[in-house]
Amino acid sequence: MKLLLVALFAAVPLMAQQRDLFRTPQQQETRPLPYVGLGGAAYYDLSFGTGLTIPVNLWGYVRAPGRYLVPSSTTLVQLISFGGGPTEYARLTDVRIVRDVRVDTTIVERVLVYNLELYQRTGDPSQNPLLYPGDTVIVPGGALSTLEVVVGVVRDVLLILQAAVTLVLFFRGGR
Repeated sequence: MKLLLVALFAAVPLMAQQRDLFRTPQQQETRPLPYVGLGGAAYYDLSFGTGLTIPVNLWGYVRAPGRYLVPSSTTLVQLISFGGGPTEYARLTDVRIVRDVRVDTTIVERVLVYNLELYQRTGDPSQNPLLYPGDTVIVPGGALSTLEVVVGVVRDVLLILQAAVTLVLFFRGGR
């Protein structure tokens, strides 16, 4: 009986990691399939085989972050849509585009900030710019994303402590 309890408590952290096994297919995330062989990096080619394309990066709280090869007419909202859309913890009021701009021979980094919630409410085209080659779009997380990380770390520590206490009690009681 004690051996069964030890095995059960040791399996709890593994079951917590596999929580997606209990989701329905509708609840599971769908992602575009990336190219492989790039050292673990995600690279997506959405050029559709026609026209001029540009490379852009998508980071942060989106479903499929990575490097994308997109048509040159791609806007900020289209890129985030290519990435599967924002996650539930994304802060859309502070989406940033980091753009390398050359002035003479000097590279000047510019950080442009856009409010996509305003774009959703008003359709203001100034909040949905065209992307340029090499742009990096960063979708930050809100306060809930930070809380989720903290709660996850605390949960994992408590699970390890629970397993350690169970082992101590098992071996102490066996003597």
